[in-house]
Amino acid sequence: MKKIITYVLSLMFCVTLFAGCSLFDLNAKKYYSQTVAQVVYDDDHVKTFTMQNLLEAYNNYGYQLMENDSSLTADAALKQTAEMMVQRYLLVEDIKKEIGELTQGEKNVLMRETYDHINSTLASFEDEIRVEWDIKVDEEETAESEEESLRAEYQEYEPTVVKEYYEEVVGGVKKYKYKLVRVEEEKEPVDESDPGEFVQNITDEDVSAEAWKRYIKQLQKNNEGLGRKLSDTEAFEQEIQRIYGILEENEYITKYQEELTKNLEIDTNSVVESYKEKYKRDYELYSNNESAYHTAMANDASTVYYHPNSGQEYVYVTHILFKFSDEQSAEIENLKKLYESNSIEKSVYEARLKEIQNIDNLVVKYEENGEIKTTTASLAYQDILNNVSKYDKDVNFELRAKEFNKFIYKYNDDEGIMNKDFAYVVNLDTNVEDKMVKEFADEARRLQKEEGVGAMSEPILTDYGYHVLLNLGPVTNVVEYENIDNLTWEALYNVKTQPSSNKTLFHVEYDALNSDSSKVTAILDSKIADLQAQVEAIKYWEKRYLTLLEEK
Repeated sequence: MKKIITYVLSLMFCVTLFAGCSLFDLNAKKYYSQTVAQVVYDDDHVKTFTMQNLLEAYNNYGYQLMENDSSLTADAALKQTAEMMVQRYLLVEDIKKEIGELTQGEKNVLMRETYDHINSTLASFEDEIRVEWDIKVDEEETAESEEESLRAEYQEYEPTVVKEYYEEVVGGVKKYKYKLVRVEEEKEPVDESDPGEFVQNITDEDVSAEAWKRYIKQLQKNNEGLGRKLSDTEAFEQEIQRIYGILEENEYITKYQEELTKNLEIDTNSVVESYKEKYKRDYELYSNNESAYHTAMANDASTVYYHPNSGQEYVYVTHILFKFSDEQSAEIENLKKLYESNSIEKSVYEARLKEIQNIDNLVVKYEENGEIKTTTASLAYQDILNNVSKYDKDVNFELRAKEFNKFIYKYNDDEGIMNKDFAYVVNLDTNVEDKMVKEFADEARRLQKEEGVGAMSEPILTDYGYHVLLNLGPVTNVVEYENIDNLTWEALYNVKTQPSSNKTLFHVEYDALNSDSSKVTAILDSKIADLQAQVEAIKYWEKRYLTLLEEK
């Protein structure tokens, strides 16, 4: 079984493992104090885990096992939770020895997070109380002041690895070489000052007081279920320790994972082999099956690695859509129905349609300096043209594409093109069914055949509105099939997913291979196996802890 090391923990109040489990006829304190697992280092050093420890481990992270795997039975989930509880203990204790204890600043951050969680829980109680007491919340006070943006903001790709140049003296001669290095993620600064004592967020004196009362009562009830009778202060302090303990354990594991990731060698060979495998797969699928190839390109061109007629069949294109308003679209649709039912003359239909679709009558909204402004589609197009034309399509193609890309996030109303790794594709063969609307596809073909890469269209009218297209060039293979085994990581690194992006084909493949942190997980699994082998014994009292599943 693949060992599961970390989860985003849900800090729960629940201390009863499964609904319907009542322990009224048992001595709860004695029951939950029973040993369910032990790590035996030697005769003088034994780490013991109780039923209560297991129950808390399940409530902290074990319950997610069943959420992630619907086929997992309750007893199997408990067994895995018991194993994870021991594994996490061994791992964290070893990490403390290897990287040292948390600094006081880091501990302060965790305590502040603990307080934040408690206040979040209290806020949930307050919501319930307001409903019960029929207290209306002032929406203007509670609603966030920020308004939603008109359209998505451009999210520039932040490379996970970059090419770094360095000097090396070979035979007395200074040479410049390069290597790939991992980019460390920038962390936002956090407040490491001492948070002091807990302070409740007060929204309403009476409501907040009642929320605190219910919160403490719930904590005491949970502890009574475990055979412990605690005062208000004791119950609260115990809960702080519980939440802080979870966060601290996770922090050690997270820090260690980050260190492992930082020190892992970048395996360029795995990236290249992954790309080659998909390329060869597509060669087998499409080299003699044009129909299957066109179907795949229509479904998701970004997943197609081999193109039978490289550079001859498809072209990449991006665009800006000035979309008709809902009112305009409804009026156009109604006008068509009137014409089709012979309710209006053709001349009337055409004149009115032309008026509605007039580019000078199409209002475009945009944001500038935090303000919502309006212009017409014709003026917006002129704005785009004036700025994009500053860059020659043959000499400064990438700068031209980047400039056009800026206006996508200023004027465009097609969400499908925004923040995508790859642009749209249009087939150059009119015998193949168009994925895009005919007017759009025809203009993309015309740009490629008549004006070439980097050419920008005038506004093109479709049923959706007006489109301004930019030709990004033909869809080609990185290498031809006969040379695929000679593919290098540099070749992938030198091909961008879009001219306006800094993401390359290498990054696409590298990120896909490393997104599941499989290498780090493998190292952690190996480390845990070694730690388990180093102790004298690990014991589990399975029959004992499985009684948690029985009706009492």
